[in-house]
Amino acid sequence: MLSPWLANILLCPQTRQPLERGRHGWQRCSDGKEYPDQDGITSLVWPQELSGSDKTMNQRYAWLAPFYDLSERWLGRILTGLDMPRARQELVSCLPLQPGMRLLEVSPGPGIFQPLLRSKLGENAQIAAVDLSMQMLKQCQRQHATERIELVHANAQYLPFADNAFDALFHFGGINLFNDPDRALREFLRVVRAGGVIAWGDEQMSETFRHPLGRYVLPRLNPGFKIVPPEPPVGMKIDARHIVYGGLGYLIVGTK
Repeated sequence: MLSPWLANILLCPQTRQPLERGRHGWQRCSDGKEYPDQDGITSLVWPQELSGSDKTMNQRYAWLAPFYDLSERWLGRILTGLDMPRARQELVSCLPLQPGMRLLEVSPGPGIFQPLLRSKLGENAQIAAVDLSMQMLKQCQRQHATERIELVHANAQYLPFADNAFDALFHFGGINLFNDPDRALREFLRVVRAGGVIAWGDEQMSETFRHPLGRYVLPRLNPGFKIVPPEPPVGMKIDARHIVYGGLGYLIVGTK
């Protein structure tokens, strides 16, 4: 059951029209089209038939979801030499978030940042997370239920939320391989209020990362390292650019 604050800002991802609660899930008012819940998670994915990189990566994450934590803890350490929990803490320390904010996390994966975000924002903050991978959201549901983060199955390029609905948005990991990263960034901007925080980033191997095995293997395992990151959207003021994960990623922090 969604919290009232989130239910009040949900819209149809296709038309951006208000939604009404039907018998089996959220339905679009204009034509009665239904978006059924899945295992207690509100599902508002548009387009319903995925294609291109969205489809490929969604299939990959469906397979990876149960093993993500294990692969990051062991394989990640071997390939990067990094202490991953510490790297995540350093990244979150770059976010200018204040207690009590209403935050949207886009593409949380299995929820690796969620305990850190809840700790930084405090118990009274309202937090929602959207991911295109239902399997990843189920991992959040299993592993991070105590963080009280609302989960929504949705496409970052068609966010099912009202304009100016959040105080802040955080995304790390994924945008390099979206079908339309520029559209996603415009959506990030749309759902954050004026003066709100937008922080996003992904893989990018800098010269500061010198682990020889990782420099050779990671670009072959993850095509995201070969992608030129998208430019910030018009209307976003850039406040800082960070190199994160020991030189394996970038984080752009700005305001609307």
